[in-house]
Amino acid sequence: MSVKEVTAEAQVDQHTGALWSNVGAIKAVTEAVQGTLGPKGLDCMLVDQYGRLVVTNDGITILKTMDVTHPAARILISAVEFQEELVGDGTTTAAIIAGALVSEGANQIMRGVPVIKVVDGIKQGLNRALELLEKMVVPIVTLDSPLLEAVTLISARNQSEIANLIIAAARELGVEILSKPGFKLAEEVFALEGADSCLILGTIIDREPLNQEILDYIGETRILILDDALEPVFLEREVLATEAGLKIWLQYQTQLKTDLEKLSLLGIKAIFTDRAISDQAAEMLTDLGIMAIDSVSRREWKRLAELSGARPIKRSSLAKSSAEIFNYTGVVSEIQLDHQFKQLRIFYKTGQKVLTILIGAHTKEVAGERERIAKDAAGALQTAWCGGVVSGGGSIELALARCLENEPVQGMNTYGYHCVIEALKRPMAQIAANAGFNPLEKVTAVLMAQAEVDQESLGIDCETGMVVDLKELSVWDPYLVKKTALQSAGEVAEAILKINLMIKMKEAVLD
Repeated sequence: MSVKEVTAEAQVDQHTGALWSNVGAIKAVTEAVQGTLGPKGLDCMLVDQYGRLVVTNDGITILKTMDVTHPAARILISAVEFQEELVGDGTTTAAIIAGALVSEGANQIMRGVPVIKVVDGIKQGLNRALELLEKMVVPIVTLDSPLLEAVTLISARNQSEIANLIIAAARELGVEILSKPGFKLAEEVFALEGADSCLILGTIIDREPLNQEILDYIGETRILILDDALEPVFLEREVLATEAGLKIWLQYQTQLKTDLEKLSLLGIKAIFTDRAISDQAAEMLTDLGIMAIDSVSRREWKRLAELSGARPIKRSSLAKSSAEIFNYTGVVSEIQLDHQFKQLRIFYKTGQKVLTILIGAHTKEVAGERERIAKDAAGALQTAWCGGVVSGGGSIELALARCLENEPVQGMNTYGYHCVIEALKRPMAQIAANAGFNPLEKVTAVLMAQAEVDQESLGIDCETGMVVDLKELSVWDPYLVKKTALQSAGEVAEAILKINLMIKMKEAVLD
């Protein structure tokens, strides 16, 4: 054997080793979440080294929590994390399709098909699938649409209490806010162990007032938010020991009292700070009948500012005129202290649009899972509203696979194109398997039924195993979730299949 032949064989071995290492990593990640797909999907328990556990069937939670070190697996997880950030759902479907594309593509490469032809065929197949998918969208025109309710209930895993809260919140916010760029309904969801689930027309501050013994309820009032501490200027002990230092300290105390009295005259009944409130300041506020809440998290006071119209100011700004300070204040309709959970509930006036979807549960673990479910449902509702819906239950992917089979491709690209067809069959196959049915049998039955009547909404009833029209069962998925899942899966497959070698980098040299 010549030197050239030996070198070529070594390169082939290296490529094969890298490919199957990556395929194995992708397969391991996919298998971790595929059992959760569909209405009959099961849960996964994740346990850390200290025995703390998470029980969930939320795909993104499993992928983000599991201990993963393989670089190929991290590529897949990064892709589905981006999907979660973008559309808030569909991560399990994306992972399953990506895993199938990588596995099918690797099989074609091992048969001798050039990598670039496989990748080009996959891209061609996915682009065509996305074109066909766009034509199957059913738009949603009002927030009262039963399609929106169906999508939310499915994403909420048929927990009607959660679905109803999400729908009520969306309708309360209205079309303008729900469609606002950057707004995410899922960010309005909070879980609280031991609480009852409810929709709060306002926000929660997870703090108690410093003067709660006097004030635990305030009606409609003005509030002020300080992006600062509320205390006299600090002086060193050595300075206070001098007559001049003591005089300065007394001046600061007098100035603080003057500033707080000015706030009282403006009708302010609550002050929120993101840092400490000194004992002297708290006592002064109590005497003035002003609720004092310190160390409020930045996220909470930003929500409060949005709710009330207040603009956060610095401590030094309290020296401004009353008219100037008034422009920084906000208005709320009611402030209540919840003694059980040691937090404030702040309600908005008519026209203000900040709310809290409070999800309750009896245990910490269940509360966490119900919060994840509610966030998924909120993301699904908002995504469906923005982009419309398509038939769910894996039926739309199967319809796309059937369409691609009827549009044969010429040349070597057909091998990658065939990978897309097989990958599109995986979601329904996995749903059927999770429901206890033979996946090959059910996928074949649905394909035949769809072809017979040319209807993309035919799928499997997970209770009976019969072929049914999933639209009649109100099984819908957001279009943008399906679109993004296909795009994410394609990007992962292309990235993994094009890896020719895996080389360990040298350690970084510290300067």
